[in-house]
Amino acid sequence: MDDSAERFMRMAIAEARKGMNEGNSPYGSIVVKDGKVIVKAHSTGAKTHDVAGHADMSAARKLSRKGVKGCTVYASGEPCPMCSIALALNNIAELVIGASYTDLPAQMNPGGKRPGKITYKEIFKEYGKDVKVRKGILRDEVLKMYREYVNGR
Repeated sequence: MDDSAERFMRMAIAEARKGMNEGNSPYGSIVVKDGKVIVKAHSTGAKTHDVAGHADMSAARKLSRKGVKGCTVYASGEPCPMCSIALALNNIAELVIGASYTDLPAQMNPGGKRPGKITYKEIFKEYGKDVKVRKGILRDEVLKMYREYVNGR
């Protein structure tokens, strides 16, 4: 695993913790272009009562305002379908995921399945995007944070 991937994923985890400390779900997202962080975001939905207040959606909104293409997104958790579409429309080059949807503790995954049963893979394919994906970067650290979130509720 390369050091930069771990460094940027640690930033995504820090963003997730920031959101968690504000009373939101523990998800963070960092967007990097040419080795520089250009966007940071975390979940805000619980506090703002915004169903689209996901970390990756917030990052995608910020990224679209910048008009920058070919970025790498570091997501502490696997993006949901809504967020995946937003990332696809932003023409990202790479997605780095800390923990997969299937890694979620039962308390964070009622019913044990993703709504609609569609993943970022199908969405990127449908939109004709060739996005490089890496999974499991600092997975154990993300899972530790999820456990802290569940135990703190």
